[in-house]
Amino acid sequence: MKNFVRYSAILVSGLFLALGAAPASSRNSSSVVTNNRQIVVLVYETDNGLRFKLQSGIYKDDEYKKYDANYFLADLKLQEGGDCQIIEVVDDRAPLSAITEVSEMAINAGFKDIRPFIYWHKTGRMAQIQFGPPIKFSMNAGKIEHSLEKEK
Repeated sequence: MKNFVRYSAILVSGLFLALGAAPASSRNSSSVVTNNRQIVVLVYETDNGLRFKLQSGIYKDDEYKKYDANYFLADLKLQEGGDCQIIEVVDDRAPLSAITEVSEMAINAGFKDIRPFIYWHKTGRMAQIQFGPPIKFSMNAGKIEHSLEKEK
């Protein structure tokens, strides 16, 4: 019963946040607001690994493993036809890699508008994750100093 209440709270929070989510903007792209459907994907950790819960279509409210969720996302893309928005809500107890797994599945299915959110179960709050441009990094301090001198 606790899990049902927790996941229901995640779902309701995700839906409210998804309805008010503004499109991410960057300097090189124009912001386009679409009124197409949204598909919410809940991601959480269980004793048996990551589980995905799709909140759309005939797959609604069932718990799936990664390979099943991957297939069902592709099927939803075919059913919906147009560009749908993917709202992924990742529980904070799940590993960080869960964010990229759902994004990868959605890209493979053909979705372009993917918005990851993190849900903190203790506070009941959510935040959107926005990725910036990649930066150079090295564990070797000599390489960092060398690259800084090279840029001058």
